[in-house]
Amino acid sequence: MRFIDFSDRKIMVIGASSGVGEKTSILLSQLGAKVVLASRNIEKLEMVKARLLNPDKHVAISYDVRDVESGKDFFDQAVVDGHKLSGLVYCTGIAKAIPLRVMSYTEYSDIFSVNYYGFVNVVNLFAKKKYNAGGSIVAVSAVNAHYPQKCMTLYASSKLAVEAAVRTLSLELADQGIRINSVIPGAVDTPMTKEVNALMLESIASKQLLGMQKPEQIADFIVYLLSDRANAITGRNLFSDGGMLGQ
Repeated sequence: MRFIDFSDRKIMVIGASSGVGEKTSILLSQLGAKVVLASRNIEKLEMVKARLLNPDKHVAISYDVRDVESGKDFFDQAVVDGHKLSGLVYCTGIAKAIPLRVMSYTEYSDIFSVNYYGFVNVVNLFAKKKYNAGGSIVAVSAVNAHYPQKCMTLYASSKLAVEAAVRTLSLELADQGIRINSVIPGAVDTPMTKEVNALMLESIASKQLLGMQKPEQIADFIVYLLSDRANAITGRNLFSDGGMLGQ
């Protein structure tokens, strides 16, 4: 990673309190970025912030992506120092196994509010001139959307919606000097994946040629896509699934 330098750049990571978001934030700090860490749990965010290189350089902000109305205030806080954002990582989400027979509108709304609507809303805000200095957006999708699993209809659908948005939004954002892509992990050893049915997770991981992934591996890919080294890549949904396509 020595050939990537984020000095004088500010990157927002939504979902920074654990898993891939935490590891991405740590790596960004090591590469010189000022990181805006965001999630609902400010206590966890402060703990992650303490593990970043030069902790006082970074800022932690409590934000619930379901609360669309507070999005502007959240972004205003992120740039209150006059330093605009150069990147956005969206790696928050809800992964629930919900059988068709017990699905309800409440479940539809909750999952899509976090996994999809929240994503589109923060991209919309990031794209405003007062908040960005160009740069790159990276969303985290999921291999479940491409290799269906029982009871994961809502999760898979919400992630496919993100991938469709990445493709179409790239057409609008290119004129503003903003790239947008998504990373599609397989089974990754994070707190969120452990909440999913253990047998289902084992089934996915067993098909990955390189085994269960570590969150650091996904963070490496995200950071590459944020960097100028990936300046010819936009509108793409890119697999980092431990070789699951080989099955």
